[in-house]
Amino acid sequence: MRNLTLVFVALALGGAASVWAGGGSTNSSAQPVDEVIVRGKTDVPTLKHEIHQFVQSHAKPSTLIGQIGRWREKVCPVVTGLEGAAAEVVSHQIENVARSVGAPTVTPGKQCSVNIEVVFTGEPQALLDHIAATKYRSLLGYYRKSELMQVTTFNHPVQAWYMTGTHSIDAGLPIAGLTYGQSGAERGGDDISSILVTGLKVDSAATDGSLGFGVSGQPDSYFTKGLRSEFMHVLIIVDSNAVAKYSLHSISDYIALLALTRVGSQDACSGLSSIVTLFDAGCAQPPAEITSADTAYLKALYGADLEKKLTLEQADINEQMLHTILGK
Repeated sequence: MRNLTLVFVALALGGAASVWAGGGSTNSSAQPVDEVIVRGKTDVPTLKHEIHQFVQSHAKPSTLIGQIGRWREKVCPVVTGLEGAAAEVVSHQIENVARSVGAPTVTPGKQCSVNIEVVFTGEPQALLDHIAATKYRSLLGYYRKSELMQVTTFNHPVQAWYMTGTHSIDAGLPIAGLTYGQSGAERGGDDISSILVTGLKVDSAATDGSLGFGVSGQPDSYFTKGLRSEFMHVLIIVDSNAVAKYSLHSISDYIALLALTRVGSQDACSGLSSIVTLFDAGCAQPPAEITSADTAYLKALYGADLEKKLTLEQADINEQMLHTILGK
Protein backbone atom coordinates (compact mmCIF):
# COMPACT_ATOMS: atom_id res chain seq x y z
CA MET A 1 0.00 0.00 0.00
CA ARG A 2 2.83 2.41 0.78
CA ASN A 3 4.39 1.92 -2.66
CA LEU A 4 1.09 2.38 -4.50
CA THR A 5 0.31 5.56 -2.59
CA LEU A 6 3.76 7.02 -3.20
CA VAL A 7 3.41 6.27 -6.91
CA PHE A 8 0.06 8.05 -7.00
CA VAL A 9 1.50 11.11 -5.26
CA ALA A 10 4.47 11.22 -7.65
CA LEU A 11 2.25 11.12 -10.70
CA ALA A 12 -0.07 13.75 -9.26
CA LEU A 13 2.85 16.12 -8.66
CA GLY A 14 4.80 15.41 -11.82
CA GLY A 15 2.00 14.90 -14.33
CA ALA A 16 1.09 11.83 -16.34
CA ALA A 17 3.70 9.28 -17.31
CA SER A 18 5.56 10.36 -20.42
CA VAL A 19 7.31 8.71 -23.32
CA TRP A 20 11.10 9.00 -23.00
CA ALA A 21 12.28 12.06 -24.89
CA GLY A 22 15.98 11.85 -24.09
CA GLY A 23 18.73 11.49 -26.63
CA GLY A 24 20.06 8.19 -27.87
CA SER A 25 18.53 4.73 -27.88
CA THR A 26 16.43 2.98 -25.24
CA ASN A 27 18.27 -0.28 -25.94
CA SER A 28 19.61 -1.68 -22.67
CA SER A 29 21.50 -4.62 -24.15
CA ALA A 30 24.78 -2.75 -24.70
CA GLN A 31 27.77 -4.05 -22.79
CA PRO A 32 29.92 -1.85 -20.53
CA VAL A 33 32.91 -0.22 -22.22
CA ASP A 34 36.09 -1.76 -20.84
CA GLU A 35 37.93 1.49 -20.21
CA VAL A 36 40.04 0.24 -17.29
CA ILE A 37 43.57 -0.12 -18.59
CA VAL A 38 45.60 -2.84 -16.90
CA ARG A 39 48.87 -1.12 -16.03
CA GLY A 40 52.33 -2.55 -15.82
CA LYS A 41 53.62 -3.93 -12.56
CA THR A 42 55.43 -0.68 -11.74
CA ASP A 43 52.12 1.23 -11.79
CA VAL A 44 50.17 -1.08 -9.48
CA PRO A 45 50.63 1.30 -6.53
CA THR A 46 48.91 4.04 -8.54
CA LEU A 47 46.09 1.67 -9.40
CA LYS A 48 45.70 0.73 -5.73
CA HIS A 49 45.48 4.41 -4.80
CA GLU A 50 42.80 5.02 -7.45
CA ILE A 51 40.82 2.00 -6.25
CA HIS A 52 41.02 3.28 -2.68
CA GLN A 53 39.60 6.65 -3.77
CA PHE A 54 36.93 4.93 -5.85
CA VAL A 55 35.73 2.79 -2.94
CA GLN A 56 35.78 5.77 -0.58
CA SER A 57 33.43 7.71 -2.88
CA HIS A 58 31.18 4.79 -3.92
CA ALA A 59 30.61 3.15 -0.53
CA LYS A 60 29.25 5.63 2.00
CA PRO A 61 29.00 3.90 5.40
CA SER A 62 25.86 3.84 7.51
CA THR A 63 25.55 7.02 9.59
CA LEU A 64 24.30 4.94 12.50
CA ILE A 65 26.86 2.13 12.80
CA GLY A 66 29.63 3.09 10.37
CA GLN A 67 29.33 -0.06 8.25
CA ILE A 68 29.06 -0.34 4.46
CA GLY A 69 25.60 -1.43 3.37
CA ARG A 70 24.23 -3.57 0.55
CA TRP A 71 21.20 -5.69 -0.34
CA ARG A 72 20.57 -8.98 1.43
CA GLU A 73 16.96 -9.23 0.28
CA LYS A 74 16.32 -9.79 -3.42
CA VAL A 75 16.08 -6.52 -5.30
CA CYS A 76 12.63 -5.74 -6.69
CA PRO A 77 12.36 -2.43 -8.58
CA VAL A 78 9.36 -0.50 -9.86
CA VAL A 79 9.57 2.57 -12.11
CA THR A 80 6.91 5.27 -12.37
CA GLY A 81 6.61 8.50 -14.32
CA LEU A 82 7.56 6.82 -17.61
CA GLU A 83 5.30 4.95 -19.99
CA GLY A 84 5.43 1.18 -20.46
CA ALA A 85 8.48 0.34 -22.59
CA ALA A 86 10.73 3.05 -21.14
CA ALA A 87 9.85 2.10 -17.56
CA GLU A 88 10.64 -1.54 -18.31
CA VAL A 89 14.06 -0.61 -19.71
CA VAL A 90 15.02 1.07 -16.43
CA SER A 91 13.59 -1.69 -14.25
CA HIS A 92 15.21 -4.47 -16.28
CA GLN A 93 18.59 -2.74 -16.26
CA ILE A 94 18.59 -2.53 -12.47
CA GLU A 95 17.88 -6.27 -12.34
CA ASN A 96 20.44 -7.07 -15.05
CA VAL A 97 23.25 -5.16 -13.35
CA ALA A 98 22.33 -6.64 -9.96
CA ARG A 99 22.39 -10.15 -11.39
CA SER A 100 25.71 -9.60 -13.18
CA VAL A 101 27.53 -8.46 -10.00
CA GLY A 102 26.16 -11.09 -7.63
CA ALA A 103 23.53 -9.02 -5.83
CA PRO A 104 20.44 -11.01 -4.76
CA THR A 105 17.78 -11.00 -7.48
CA VAL A 106 14.36 -12.51 -8.12
CA THR A 107 13.95 -15.31 -10.65
CA PRO A 108 12.66 -13.72 -13.89
CA GLY A 109 8.88 -13.91 -14.05
CA LYS A 110 8.45 -14.34 -10.30
CA GLN A 111 6.50 -11.77 -8.27
CA CYS A 112 8.26 -9.88 -5.51
CA SER A 113 7.72 -7.19 -2.92
CA VAL A 114 8.89 -3.81 -4.24
CA ASN A 115 11.92 -2.45 -2.40
CA ILE A 116 13.40 -0.09 -5.03
CA GLU A 117 11.15 2.77 -6.18
CA VAL A 118 12.32 4.92 -9.08
CA VAL A 119 10.17 7.98 -9.70
CA PHE A 120 10.52 10.27 -12.75
CA THR A 121 8.86 13.61 -12.09
CA GLY A 122 8.96 17.16 -13.32
CA GLU A 123 8.57 18.43 -9.74
CA PRO A 124 11.19 16.54 -7.70
CA GLN A 125 11.40 19.02 -4.83
CA ALA A 126 7.61 19.09 -4.45
CA LEU A 127 7.57 15.30 -4.24
CA LEU A 128 10.42 15.29 -1.72
CA ASP A 129 8.66 17.93 0.39
CA HIS A 130 5.50 15.83 0.40
CA ILE A 131 7.36 12.69 1.48
CA ALA A 132 9.16 14.56 4.26
CA ALA A 133 5.88 15.99 5.61
CA THR A 134 3.89 12.74 5.63
CA LYS A 135 3.94 9.22 6.97
CA TYR A 136 6.30 8.28 4.12
CA ARG A 137 9.15 10.12 5.83
CA SER A 138 10.77 6.81 6.74
CA LEU A 139 11.56 6.33 3.03
CA LEU A 140 14.24 9.00 3.43
CA GLY A 141 16.15 6.64 5.71
CA TYR A 142 18.12 7.27 8.88
CA TYR A 143 19.48 10.75 9.50
CA ARG A 144 20.37 12.93 12.43
CA LYS A 145 18.22 15.96 13.13
CA SER A 146 21.05 18.26 12.08
CA GLU A 147 20.97 16.63 8.63
CA LEU A 148 17.28 17.27 7.94
CA MET A 149 17.82 20.20 5.56
CA GLN A 150 20.42 18.27 3.56
CA VAL A 151 18.24 15.17 3.37
CA THR A 152 15.17 17.07 2.17
CA THR A 153 16.85 19.21 -0.50
CA PHE A 154 16.79 18.05 -4.11
CA ASN A 155 19.93 19.39 -5.80
CA HIS A 156 20.98 16.77 -8.36
CA PRO A 157 19.36 15.39 -11.53
CA VAL A 158 19.04 11.98 -9.86
CA GLN A 159 19.11 11.39 -6.09
CA ALA A 160 18.68 8.36 -3.85
CA TRP A 161 17.56 7.80 -0.26
CA TYR A 162 18.22 4.56 1.62
CA MET A 163 16.13 2.97 4.34
CA THR A 164 18.54 0.67 6.12
CA GLY A 165 18.43 -1.88 8.88
CA THR A 166 21.06 -3.10 11.33
CA HIS A 167 21.49 -6.86 11.60
CA SER A 168 23.17 -8.38 14.63
CA ILE A 169 25.03 -11.66 14.16
CA ASP A 170 23.40 -12.70 17.43
CA ALA A 171 19.93 -12.76 15.87
CA GLY A 172 17.09 -11.72 18.09
CA LEU A 173 19.28 -10.17 20.79
CA PRO A 174 19.28 -6.41 21.41
CA ILE A 175 21.95 -4.22 19.88
CA ALA A 176 23.80 -2.09 22.42
CA GLY A 177 23.15 1.63 22.15
CA LEU A 178 19.95 1.30 20.12
CA THR A 179 16.48 1.79 21.54
CA TYR A 180 13.23 1.30 19.72
CA GLY A 181 9.64 2.26 20.21
CA GLN A 182 10.16 6.03 20.55
CA SER A 183 7.66 8.41 19.10
CA GLY A 184 8.25 9.79 15.62
CA ALA A 185 9.30 13.14 17.07
CA GLU A 186 11.97 11.50 19.23
CA ARG A 187 13.36 9.54 16.30
CA GLY A 188 13.19 12.32 13.72
CA GLY A 189 11.01 10.08 11.55
CA ASP A 190 7.57 8.51 11.49
CA ASP A 191 6.30 5.33 13.12
CA ILE A 192 7.47 2.15 11.42
CA SER A 193 7.88 -1.36 12.66
CA SER A 194 11.07 -1.82 14.69
CA ILE A 195 11.67 -5.43 13.80
CA LEU A 196 11.01 -6.75 10.29
CA VAL A 197 12.84 -10.05 10.49
CA THR A 198 14.72 -11.83 13.23
CA GLY A 199 17.83 -9.87 14.16
CA LEU A 200 17.16 -6.97 11.76
CA LYS A 201 16.07 -3.60 13.16
CA VAL A 202 15.15 -0.49 11.21
CA ASP A 203 17.67 2.35 11.51
CA SER A 204 15.18 4.90 12.72
CA ALA A 205 16.33 6.01 16.17
CA ALA A 206 17.60 9.39 14.93
CA THR A 207 19.70 11.18 17.52
CA ASP A 208 22.57 13.63 17.78
CA GLY A 209 24.15 11.57 20.55
CA SER A 210 27.10 9.23 20.39
CA LEU A 211 26.11 5.57 20.25
CA GLY A 212 28.20 2.55 21.18
CA PHE A 213 27.71 -0.83 19.59
CA GLY A 214 28.77 -4.39 20.10
CA VAL A 215 27.68 -7.98 19.84
CA SER A 216 24.81 -8.66 22.25
CA GLY A 217 25.65 -5.52 24.17
CA GLN A 218 29.32 -6.45 24.63
CA PRO A 219 32.27 -4.43 23.27
CA ASP A 220 33.08 -5.25 19.65
CA SER A 221 36.19 -7.22 18.78
CA TYR A 222 39.31 -5.99 17.02
CA PHE A 223 38.15 -7.41 13.68
CA THR A 224 34.35 -7.26 13.69
CA LYS A 225 31.56 -5.09 15.01
CA GLY A 226 29.17 -8.04 15.00
CA LEU A 227 26.77 -5.86 13.03
CA ARG A 228 25.79 -5.61 9.40
CA SER A 229 24.08 -2.74 7.55
CA GLU A 230 21.41 -3.87 5.07
CA PHE A 231 19.33 -2.01 2.52
CA MET A 232 15.60 -2.33 3.12
CA HIS A 233 14.25 0.20 0.64
CA VAL A 234 15.81 2.58 -1.87
CA LEU A 235 13.93 5.60 -3.18
CA ILE A 236 15.36 7.21 -6.33
CA ILE A 237 13.86 10.45 -7.63
CA VAL A 238 14.71 11.56 -11.16
CA ASP A 239 14.21 15.11 -12.43
CA SER A 240 12.71 14.26 -15.82
CA ASN A 241 13.51 17.74 -17.16
CA ALA A 242 17.17 17.67 -16.09
CA VAL A 243 17.88 14.25 -17.64
CA ALA A 244 15.95 14.78 -20.89
CA LYS A 245 19.08 15.24 -23.03
CA TYR A 246 20.62 11.92 -21.96
CA SER A 247 19.91 8.49 -23.43
CA LEU A 248 17.63 6.20 -21.47
CA HIS A 249 20.40 3.62 -21.38
CA SER A 250 22.77 6.07 -19.66
CA ILE A 251 20.12 7.07 -17.12
CA SER A 252 19.24 3.41 -16.49
CA ASP A 253 22.86 2.53 -15.76
CA TYR A 254 23.20 5.53 -13.45
CA ILE A 255 20.07 4.53 -11.56
CA ALA A 256 21.24 0.91 -11.33
CA LEU A 257 24.45 1.99 -9.61
CA LEU A 258 22.56 4.11 -7.06
CA ALA A 259 20.13 1.25 -6.45
CA LEU A 260 22.92 -1.15 -5.50
CA THR A 261 25.31 1.00 -3.46
CA ARG A 262 25.08 4.14 -1.37
CA VAL A 263 27.32 6.59 -3.24
CA GLY A 264 29.02 9.17 -1.05
CA SER A 265 29.69 11.74 -3.78
CA GLN A 266 27.87 11.98 -7.12
CA ASP A 267 30.32 14.52 -8.52
CA ALA A 268 33.74 13.06 -7.83
CA CYS A 269 36.16 12.61 -10.72
CA SER A 270 38.84 9.99 -10.14
CA GLY A 271 41.46 8.01 -12.00
CA LEU A 272 38.92 5.27 -12.66
CA SER A 273 35.97 6.15 -14.86
CA SER A 274 32.47 5.79 -13.39
CA ILE A 275 28.91 6.34 -14.60
CA VAL A 276 28.41 8.36 -11.40
CA THR A 277 30.13 11.32 -13.15
CA LEU A 278 27.53 11.35 -15.95
CA PHE A 279 26.21 14.78 -14.94
CA ASP A 280 29.55 16.27 -13.88
CA ALA A 281 30.72 18.72 -16.55
CA GLY A 282 34.04 19.03 -14.73
CA CYS A 283 35.04 15.46 -15.51
CA ALA A 284 36.78 14.72 -18.81
CA GLN A 285 34.48 12.70 -21.07
CA PRO A 286 32.02 11.23 -18.55
CA PRO A 287 31.08 7.69 -19.64
CA ALA A 288 27.71 7.09 -21.25
CA GLU A 289 27.23 3.71 -19.57
CA ILE A 290 28.24 1.73 -16.54
CA THR A 291 31.98 1.13 -16.60
CA SER A 292 34.15 -1.88 -15.90
CA ALA A 293 35.40 -0.10 -12.76
CA ASP A 294 31.80 0.24 -11.56
CA THR A 295 31.21 -3.45 -12.28
CA ALA A 296 34.44 -4.50 -10.55
CA TYR A 297 33.48 -2.44 -7.52
CA LEU A 298 29.94 -3.84 -7.31
CA LYS A 299 31.23 -7.42 -7.62
CA ALA A 300 33.67 -6.72 -4.79
CA LEU A 301 30.94 -5.08 -2.68
CA TYR A 302 28.64 -8.09 -3.01
CA GLY A 303 31.46 -10.54 -2.40
CA ALA A 304 33.00 -8.85 0.64
CA ASP A 305 32.60 -9.70 4.32
CA LEU A 306 30.58 -6.75 5.62
CA GLU A 307 30.52 -7.79 9.26
CA LYS A 308 34.10 -6.62 9.68
CA LYS A 309 35.07 -3.20 10.95
CA LEU A 310 34.87 -0.43 8.36
CA THR A 311 38.58 -0.26 7.55
CA LEU A 312 38.67 -4.03 7.03
CA GLU A 313 35.50 -3.92 4.90
CA GLN A 314 37.08 -1.28 2.71
CA ALA A 315 40.34 -3.23 2.48
CA ASP A 316 38.43 -6.37 1.44
CA ILE A 317 36.57 -4.49 -1.31
CA ASN A 318 39.79 -2.80 -2.46
CA GLU A 319 41.59 -6.13 -2.76
CA GLN A 320 38.78 -7.90 -4.62
CA MET A 321 38.39 -4.94 -6.98
CA LEU A 322 42.11 -4.94 -7.70
CA HIS A 323 42.08 -8.65 -8.53
CA THR A 324 39.13 -8.19 -10.88
CA ILE A 325 40.76 -5.30 -12.75
CA LEU A 326 44.08 -7.14 -13.08
CA GLY A 327 42.25 -10.29 -14.17
CA LYS A 328 43.61 -12.42 -11.35
